[in-house]
Amino acid sequence: MNTNKFDIYILKKVVILIFCLAVGVLGAGNPIIYLVIPLVLIITLINVVKIDMILEYSFWFVVLTLFLGAYLSVPGFENIYLFRLLLPLHMLLLVIFGNFKWNDFRIYFNYILLLILLLLISVCSLFVADYVELGLRYCYFMVEIICIFILCFYHLKNKKQMKKLFQIISSIFNISLVLGLVENLTGWHLWLSGSNVYVTLTSKLQPTGFLYNTNDYALFMGILYPFAAYLFLEMKHKYLGRLLYIVTTFLTLYIIISTYSRIGMLVAIISITTVYFYQFKKRGSIILFILTPVLFLIIKFTSIGGLMSKTVYSAYTDKFTSTDAREHLYLLLIKIIRDSNFIGVGAGNVPNKLNNLLLGYTSDGYTTGHNYWLETFGNLGFVGFIVCICIFILFLFQLLKSGCLKKSPIPLLIWIAFLGASIALSTILEKRFLWFILAVGICLIKQAYKEGLNRDTC
Repeated sequence: MNTNKFDIYILKKVVILIFCLAVGVLGAGNPIIYLVIPLVLIITLINVVKIDMILEYSFWFVVLTLFLGAYLSVPGFENIYLFRLLLPLHMLLLVIFGNFKWNDFRIYFNYILLLILLLLISVCSLFVADYVELGLRYCYFMVEIICIFILCFYHLKNKKQMKKLFQIISSIFNISLVLGLVENLTGWHLWLSGSNVYVTLTSKLQPTGFLYNTNDYALFMGILYPFAAYLFLEMKHKYLGRLLYIVTTFLTLYIIISTYSRIGMLVAIISITTVYFYQFKKRGSIILFILTPVLFLIIKFTSIGGLMSKTVYSAYTDKFTSTDAREHLYLLLIKIIRDSNFIGVGAGNVPNKLNNLLLGYTSDGYTTGHNYWLETFGNLGFVGFIVCICIFILFLFQLLKSGCLKKSPIPLLIWIAFLGASIALSTILEKRFLWFILAVGICLIKQAYKEGLNRDTC
C-alpha cells in the first residue's frame, strides 16, 4: 500500500473540512464571506470539466439568477445578488476561453456599438453631474446591460439554444404565475415583496411574484407570456397543449388585471390577441365570434368575471390622482431638460433634481420620473437621447426587414412590452429581465434573417 498517496488523500479531506468549517463560522458573523463558495466551485470546475461545458451551464445559471434577483443573494445583504457575482465571472471566462467568431458577432455590431457609445456618453456626463456617485451607479447598470447583450449574442446562436431558453423562460413564467395566484388568493407574499410594505386598500392581494413592485410583475408576466404560449401551442400532444394554452391565457389575464396596472393590462391584451390570431388566423375569428356571447355571460353573471371587470374599471377610472401626479412629473422632467440647455444634468442625476423640484428645496432625496425616455434626455442630453432612440428604431427596422413577423410575433411583442414598461415603471435601467428579453428579441430577429438568407442561396 502506498502510504504517501493515503496521507495526501487524508490531508486533502482535512483541508476541505477546515475550509468548510471556517467559511461556516466566519459566514455566520459576516455573510459576505459566503461569496467565497461560488468562487471556489468555479475554480474547481475549471480544473475538472471542459471549459465549453462550464460556459454553457454557467450561462443558464446566470439567466436563472437574472430572473430571481434578490431571492438569490447573500443572506443579510440583499443588494449583493448572486447574479452580480456570476455575471463578471462569466464574462471573464468568456473573454479568456470563449470562441469568438467575427461572423457571429458582425450582425450584432450596431447594437454593441450603440450601447458602448451610450456608456461613453454616460461617463462623459459625469463632468457636469452634481452627484458623481449617482452617475457611477448609472454607468454600472449600463455596463451590466452591455454584458447581458454580449452573453445573449454569444450563446443564443441557433435554434437548439433558443429552444432551451424558451423552456427556461416558460418555467419561470409558470412558477411566477402560480406564485401570483397564491398571493392574490391568500394575501401571502414572499419576504422581499413590496406588498408587505405598501399599505393600500388593494395591496394585500396584489401579486408581485419574485419582484418588489406589482407594476413590475404585471409587465414581467406580459413580456414573458408569448414564450410560454408558444411552447404550449407547439407541444407534440396537440390537445393537451391547447388546453394548457387556454388555461394559462385566462390565468395570465386574471393575474395581470389583479395588479391594477393599466399598461400591464394593455400589454397583456395585445400579446394575447396577437398570439391567438397568429396561431388560429381566420379560424380564430370564427371561434371568437361564436364564443363572444359565452364570454359576455361569464363576465356578467359569474363572480370572477364581475371581479375582473370591476378591477379593470377601477384601474382606469379611480386613478386620476395618479395620472395627475404622473403628468406633473413629466412637466418637471421637461423643465429639467430645458434648464440644462438640452445637454443633460449628468448620468443618474435626474431623480435627485426631480426630487428637489417636488420639495422646493435641495436634498439628497430620490424620485424617479416614470418615463425612461424623458429621464434619458434629462440625464444624458439630446445626444444620449438620440443614441438610445436609435437602438429601438434599429430593432424595429431589422424586425420588419428580416421577415421574422411571417413566422413569429414574439420580437414585435417584446418591442411593444418594452415601450410599455418604459413609461409604466419607475425606472427600467435596473430591470435586467427587460434588457435580457430585448436582447433575446434581437437574437430571434437575426436567426430569422440568417434562415432567410440560407433559403435564398439554396
